[in-house]
Amino acid sequence: MTTAPTDHLHAMPGPQRRNFGLFLTSQVASQSGTWLQFVALAWLAAELTSSAATLGWVAVATFGPLLVLGPWTGTLADRVDKHRLLIASQILVVGQAVALGVLVLTGATTVAAVYWLTLVYGVIHAVETPVRRAFVAELVDEERIPHAVSLTSVIAAIGRVLGPLFAGALIAWTGIGWCFIANAVSYLIALAVLLPVHRGALHITVASREAGAVRAGLRYAWSVPELRIALLLTGVVATFGFNHQVLIPMLAHHTFSGGAGTYTLLYAAISAGSVLGALSVARRREIDLRFLAHAIIAFALANGLLAISPNLVLAVIAGFATGAAALLFVTAATTLLQQRCAPAMRGRVMALSAMVLLGAVPIGAPLIGWIADFAGTRTAVATGSVGALLAGTVVLRHLKSHNPNPMPCARVLLAPA
Repeated sequence: MTTAPTDHLHAMPGPQRRNFGLFLTSQVASQSGTWLQFVALAWLAAELTSSAATLGWVAVATFGPLLVLGPWTGTLADRVDKHRLLIASQILVVGQAVALGVLVLTGATTVAAVYWLTLVYGVIHAVETPVRRAFVAELVDEERIPHAVSLTSVIAAIGRVLGPLFAGALIAWTGIGWCFIANAVSYLIALAVLLPVHRGALHITVASREAGAVRAGLRYAWSVPELRIALLLTGVVATFGFNHQVLIPMLAHHTFSGGAGTYTLLYAAISAGSVLGALSVARRREIDLRFLAHAIIAFALANGLLAISPNLVLAVIAGFATGAAALLFVTAATTLLQQRCAPAMRGRVMALSAMVLLGAVPIGAPLIGWIADFAGTRTAVATGSVGALLAGTVVLRHLKSHNPNPMPCARVLLAPA
């Protein structure tokens, strides 16, 4: 039996429902602005250099700090007040977006300046991401965490749809610079919504400040089989398969000989599919490692269709399926990690999750960009499919050989209706 995800939201106590509703509203604004900026930044880099490798290095500046700093920012998220740190980090994002917008609007844009301001965002993002992910568990009761994660993923997926659409419209009508100003406005809206959260209804958890907290988090994540396999699986697929911020501009530019409209259409198709993928997880009663492996294989097949699509229409259809499978996996993996980790370790585990999901981009993006430059964009897209297919197959074989009759403890049971 499945239940509508909003049924669990309505069943929450009043203060919790209000807090979670405020958080979801803030996420609609901030996630839309974030994806608007990602799209605009990728298009700006493509205009400046017309090189997939350059797009790859922009991705390094965006996500590299998370890869390097993740264990420490995750520990910070466990040790401080998450609500207040989330507000502070979003204020910093406003400043970065305004600076980037002014740079473009005044005609002072250089590749070096774009790299440096993107790196500033990357550092802020390294702090904000584990805090935001762990904060979800403080908004609701323990048994509602899976559904809260799913609903948050749905909102993030909606942001992936709205952001590229807004970016395409602003680029066409006003220019790239106003995209960054719009992102700043979106974060101001998110801040205004987050400030009135009722702190008395939060399940605030703050870990002790013992020495070796970073190492303890790494040891803990490795010691729990479900966490270890989910993180490894995410890292492999994110490195080779989740590089659309590099490949979609190249598909639009070179493969289909299009402009900003083609780019926006392809990105919006992937983003719209992601909404369906996140909703699919929100309606499930159980998630296990086998489900994650099947989701990744589905991504490999859909992404493979995107690689061989002979025209834009089929590419849009394949992009929709790719987005659905990708977010199906990401949402399921995040749900499993949230539910299986100890509350005092949640910030560190969520930081590791963000590291392998987003921090893998600095590793995979330059490699995929190099493949696109020298072997063609279709080959680079297909490389992601091969990596995803291999990862999913290995996990299925592992599960079959080590546990041919899975026990209930290997599953994450979602809250009953």
